[in-house]
Amino acid sequence: MKHVGVTRQPAADYAAITGAVIDMLRALFPAIACMPILAYGQKDTFGDSDILIESSHLPPDWIDQVKAAFAPQDLIVNGDVVSFDFRSMQIDLITTPAEEMAFAASYYAFNDLGNLMGRIAHKMGLKYGHDGLWKLLRDNDQVFAEILITRDVAKTFALLGYDHARYLQGFETLEDVFEFAASTPYFHRQIYLLDNRNAASRVRDAKRPSYTAFLAWIADKPELDRYTWSAWDGGRSSPERDAERADWEQRIFTDIFTEARPQYLKAIDQHETHKRAKLVWNGTLVAAQTGYQGRELGEFMAACRASFMNAPHDPALSFEQWVLTLAPEAITAHVHAFRQTWR
Repeated sequence: MKHVGVTRQPAADYAAITGAVIDMLRALFPAIACMPILAYGQKDTFGDSDILIESSHLPPDWIDQVKAAFAPQDLIVNGDVVSFDFRSMQIDLITTPAEEMAFAASYYAFNDLGNLMGRIAHKMGLKYGHDGLWKLLRDNDQVFAEILITRDVAKTFALLGYDHARYLQGFETLEDVFEFAASTPYFHRQIYLLDNRNAASRVRDAKRPSYTAFLAWIADKPELDRYTWSAWDGGRSSPERDAERADWEQRIFTDIFTEARPQYLKAIDQHETHKRAKLVWNGTLVAAQTGYQGRELGEFMAACRASFMNAPHDPALSFEQWVLTLAPEAITAHVHAFRQTWR
C-alpha cells in the first residue's frame, strides 16, 4: 500500500501502532478474538502489522465499521486479508475461523518458521498450513480427498520432531528461529534447496528474504543433515518416495492420530467404490448406448444420475453404490428408459 504513504516502522512504533489497532478492534467487536502475529524479539523494523481476527462471528458490516473507526486512505480486501493504512503503517487483518485461530497463530509466527517446518511435513506426505495439518490422498497425481489430521499445535510439533515447549519460549533473533527450524531429527539441508523444489515453490521462496537467509545459514553446516529422505525432489514420484510416504501414512493413521483414522478409511472406501462404479457407468458406455457426444453426453449423464435420486432406492446407498448392485443389462435398461423421457 505504498501509494498511500505507508513505510517500514521501527520496532517501538510498530508495537505502539499494533497495540492501538488491537485496542480499537476489541472496542469495536468485544466478543471477537484478535491477536498480533508473533515476531522474534530483536526484529528492528516492520513492513506491516499482521493481526489475526476471528471471523466466525463478525457482523456482516464489519469492514464498514473498520473503515469508520480507522478512517484509512485506502482499504483493500484480498481473499481472507483486509489491508488498510493506519498511522503510516500497513495493517493486515487476517480473517480466521475460530477453530483455526490457535493453529494459524502458530503457523504464521516468527517470519518463515511455518514454511520451513512445512518442508518436513511435505516429505512425510502431509500439508502443513495455517488451517491445520492435512493428508491429501492421491490416486497417481489426482487428489481425491483431503483429510484433516489435527489442529492440535503441540501434537503437530511432536510429529514433525519439534520441541513445542521451546517454541513457546519465543525467539530473540532470526538465527534463533533458524536453529529451531533445523532442530528436528528429520532435518536435511537438501530438501530446502531451491533446485530441489517444484517450480511454483522455487519462484515463491526465492523472493522471500527470510528463506534465502536460511539457505545461506545452512549452507556450511553439514552436521544438520540428520535424516536421509528417499528423494530430494518432492515434485517427482518414485517407488522409493511412494513407499516412504505410504509408511508415514500408516504410522500417522494407525499409531499416532487414530482419531482421524475413520475419516481416512471412509475416504479410501468411497474412492475405491467410485473407481469400481466407473467401470460400469462411464461416458464411453453411455455414448455407445445413446449416440450422444460432448456437452450433450455430459448433460444427459448428469440428468440420468439425478433421476436416480427420484426413483425408488435404498436411501443409504450412494449413486455409485447403487450402480454396483445392478447387472449390466439393468444399467442399460435404466439408460434407455431415461432417454425416452429426457427433454
